[in-house]
Amino acid sequence: MLLAAPAMAGLKEGRLAYGKGDFATALQELTPVGEQGNPRVQLLLGEMYRKGQGVVPDAAEAARWYARAATQGNVDAQHKLGGLYEHGLGVPQDYATAAGWYQKAAAQGSTAAQTSLGLMYQYGRGVPQDLAQASGLFQQAARQGNALARTQLAQIAQNGIGVTQNSNQAALLFRRAAEQGSAEAQYHYASMLLAGKGVPRNLIDAAQWQHKAAQQGYAPAQHALGLMYQNGQGMPQDLAAAAVWFGRAAEQGIADAQYALAVLQQNGRGTPRNLALAANWYRKAAEQGHTNAQTALASLYQSGRGVPKDPAQALQWYQKGAELQAASWYRKAAEQGDAEAQYGLGELYEKGNGVNPDLAEAASWYQKAAVQDHLQAQNALGQLYEQGAEVPQNLGDATQWYRKAAEQGDMNAQANLGQLYAQGKGVPQDAGQAALWLRKAAEQGHAGAQASLGNLFRQGQGVEQDYFDAAQWYTKAAKQGNAEAQFQLGSLYENGQGVSRDLKLALSWYRKAAARYQVDALNSLGHAYTAYRYQGIPHNPVLAYALHNLARAQGNAQAASKLNQLQHEMKPEQIASAQELSRRMNVAGRLLPELDRQLKSSSRRKAAGKTFHAAYSKKSLKRKR
Repeated sequence: MLLAAPAMAGLKEGRLAYGKGDFATALQELTPVGEQGNPRVQLLLGEMYRKGQGVVPDAAEAARWYARAATQGNVDAQHKLGGLYEHGLGVPQDYATAAGWYQKAAAQGSTAAQTSLGLMYQYGRGVPQDLAQASGLFQQAARQGNALARTQLAQIAQNGIGVTQNSNQAALLFRRAAEQGSAEAQYHYASMLLAGKGVPRNLIDAAQWQHKAAQQGYAPAQHALGLMYQNGQGMPQDLAAAAVWFGRAAEQGIADAQYALAVLQQNGRGTPRNLALAANWYRKAAEQGHTNAQTALASLYQSGRGVPKDPAQALQWYQKGAELQAASWYRKAAEQGDAEAQYGLGELYEKGNGVNPDLAEAASWYQKAAVQDHLQAQNALGQLYEQGAEVPQNLGDATQWYRKAAEQGDMNAQANLGQLYAQGKGVPQDAGQAALWLRKAAEQGHAGAQASLGNLFRQGQGVEQDYFDAAQWYTKAAKQGNAEAQFQLGSLYENGQGVSRDLKLALSWYRKAAARYQVDALNSLGHAYTAYRYQGIPHNPVLAYALHNLARAQGNAQAASKLNQLQHEMKPEQIASAQELSRRMNVAGRLLPELDRQLKSSSRRKAAGKTFHAAYSKKSLKRKR
């Protein structure tokens, strides 16, 4: 009793202070009471730390107090602790733990916990997805008057999620929750009144319910109310009011509202004309993927209205809008079984054009098209199975899909199947089969297959060794920009294999491949600038060092050996100059310009040296005379 007296006094003083809004005093008085184990006080302390009442907000400390009350069976603390775990506030996000606490509170009859647990079952977070279980929990809470549960049941009935669609039941449930003040329910009920679904169409009532939801700050309702003012539905047309409500929804990130507000600002309807503000809202909506906003923003950049004229920006936004439109139309056709659309949608998911990149989703659409004998889809699906990124690697399936497309003449699939045989991936290594499929692709103009077939002829694998045929295939691929073929062709010219030896042609092809940072070409070109000084090739160890340095950056051991050798032959200032040159070269598109600049600079220095030497010799000769 001696211990209880101070605790009771602290509880009384703390509650009085809390009621007066003196949170600092309340926290000071209530903390010892909470430490002694009073669960209601522990719950209140958790609330104070979460809300920052009398203390800096601290979700971790809130979780600690909630946990102490929850373990003593306090139902509100159990629900609130579950919420912290669900959203990762003050504790690591853990859906399973969240569901566990919701379950404890739901078992004690908490309608809030029943609704939260129902949502976990509906979306399969922390528990297996179970729509029947979710619906049952919502019904328990709804029977006790929980507005959120009624709203969720209404959405289930409206959309037919796991049950037969029932618009009448949905409207009734939305109405009940709306009357309880749920802004979300008010918005949905208004939308049903506007469309005449589940209830007779009534524009005036729709406007009134939309207004109630909008005044509570519910952003979708604010946008919808703006549309009703703009169109004069359920109320006289009022563009100024429309602009106000669009603005409130736009500030909360509703892309459709941002676009609608921008249109009004661009045209000076309901708000002063302001192209700069319009461009700003178009951009915000465009960055969220709003296709009309992207097109409108592109138009402003093209004409220089509201933003600086910028054709590059215009092109970028036009392209994004087009990609999203493509994704939308592909999906509509793909869902109706169109193989071409299924392949196109898969490609968009693979590349992330107009949609978030998702290789698993890409594989799903490719599969649908592939079983309809779409050759490109079969090849694309084979590549995903071969790579095994986000889709489990399965070389057997990769081979199967490549073969299906290859046998029907798809050159990409033929090239890929040939590479599998060359490497022994998913099939026994077989140079003959590799040559067979690579030749089929090469004859159709596949540059990679042409380069690989050139390698087989050069090495005599699967075909009789023939440097001339190797050179022919390398040339075809090299002219298409294949860096491997450009290097190999340069090597043939350097060594006079299958072609007449020609160092200048060799360097020409090495340069093309080196511009793409092909490691062997970098080394070969670097070697040429130190090895062929008496065969018409400029001697330039600085340039050689820089090229080998770029090759070493890719982990090439031969380049490291060459650099070690050059370091013993060059002065420190030459090495420093070469390292600086390699840094300048290591920028896309700069390798060849920097290479040529180095050669010209070196040539000028040598010419100046020769001029000086000639003048000095002439002067010395005169003195002797």
